[in-house]
Amino acid sequence: MRRISFLLLTLLVLVSCSEEPDGKPALSQMEMVPVVYQLMLVDEISLDYQNRDSTRRMDSIRARKYDQVFDLNMVDYKTFKESYDYYLARPDQLKVIFDSVEAYGNRDRLARMIPSASQPVTKPKLLNRDKKPE
Repeated sequence: MRRISFLLLTLLVLVSCSEEPDGKPALSQMEMVPVVYQLMLVDEISLDYQNRDSTRRMDSIRARKYDQVFDLNMVDYKTFKESYDYYLARPDQLKVIFDSVEAYGNRDRLARMIPSASQPVTKPKLLNRDKKPE
């Protein structure tokens, strides 16, 4: 009986400590990038608010902003958390996500600083007075 118990306990430990979690993440790497970037922005804004007014309760504000990010990206917290945990177990894939977040942030920052850089160059429309007489 003792041997069977030991064998079952060993089997249970081996099965529960497997390296690879089963299944695929609900969110792909490319779907994770904007969500992670926006959550990072929420954290930055929360820290800025807290530095300005230390009496303010940031937990409730941050939670509301997180919910807005999830709603904007049509993702719920549980799905995001499961996907994030999946990628945490795979550092090589998580590195790709954070490298993409950095590039995404740089493009976003550039678009905010120089709005014309993100818009296609078009010819200006001719005004009535600019038309050549026929």
